[in-house]
Amino acid sequence: MAGTDSGKPWLAGFVALAYTLVIVFASLQPFSGWRAPPAEVLGFLGAWPRYITTGDVVLNIAAYLPLGAMLFAALWPRLPAAAAFVVASLLAVLLSLALESAQMFLPTRIASSLDLLSNSGGAGIGALSGWMLTWPAFANNPMAAMRRNVVRTDAFGDCGLLVVATWILIQFHQAPLVFGGGEWRGILQFQPLFTHTPQIYILAESAIAALATTAIALLISLLLQPQQSAAPPIALTLVLALTAKSIAAATLARAEHWLQWLTPGVGTGIAGGLVFFALLARFARTTRALGAVFCLVAGVFIVNGTPENPYQAAPAFILSPQPTHLLNFSNIVRLLSQVWPLAAIIFLLALARREHAAATH
Repeated sequence: MAGTDSGKPWLAGFVALAYTLVIVFASLQPFSGWRAPPAEVLGFLGAWPRYITTGDVVLNIAAYLPLGAMLFAALWPRLPAAAAFVVASLLAVLLSLALESAQMFLPTRIASSLDLLSNSGGAGIGALSGWMLTWPAFANNPMAAMRRNVVRTDAFGDCGLLVVATWILIQFHQAPLVFGGGEWRGILQFQPLFTHTPQIYILAESAIAALATTAIALLISLLLQPQQSAAPPIALTLVLALTAKSIAAATLARAEHWLQWLTPGVGTGIAGGLVFFALLARFARTTRALGAVFCLVAGVFIVNGTPENPYQAAPAFILSPQPTHLLNFSNIVRLLSQVWPLAAIIFLLALARREHAAATH
């Protein structure tokens, strides 16, 4: 329950702000070509799009659903639950209205009243979901009891679950290197550390998959209650991540073979990462947290130092000159993929500090 830990509303507010910045970034790309709109800024409110795609509506709802939930969690219990639901929904509506209005100044973007309705509906569903979790009937259900019994109940438990959930979400990003987050080479102009060859690229794939698997497994082990086995939640997390990769390959990248991303290098890396975790699982909690940090830092280093694979082609929708909702969703998960390692490292360092303080008292 959010009301049992004073750190949780602050954490939810921070996450809601960070997610808002991600939505703003994805909604206003490419941030160039600004001009005065041909009609009134709010003229799109009186128009209805000529073509309606179910996928676009679903993506808009899905993009704003987490925002509504996080805004509600940030406002409750400071506000009564009903008031928190209303305020969270209105804040999301105002954000969507502001971004749709700003898109009127971008020639490559199209403001839409349907987008506004879809975004508002998604935020409302998210806020309503948060409100429902405060009801006694939901607070005392078996899932909530399992959450309390399996995962630590402080703000670190909630934050850690969010970090893990975000890691699963970013697997929808069609990264050239599977599980390879923190790729800033194109923006910061990093130079590859070696020349591309198939053999070295397979080694890089294996190393990145192994480091990411070890890091996420160590992180999950730190979130569990002492008496809980880490094997089931680690297996579930990996299954969800692999499922996200497969769905992304089949839908976003439109690949003919939805498991084409699962190369021998990736498979070997995942298996090796589980072996490394088994070796590290016996260490103290502080050591495991620092070990996960090392894996994340090493993974980012390899991701940015590995040259591009000349045999990989970008998905067709990425090459389209006109922005689409699919491209917007891809931009969101790509940005989350870039910043996730840093967020996870900050969380793990804070957790290591907490565990070290607890061990010395």
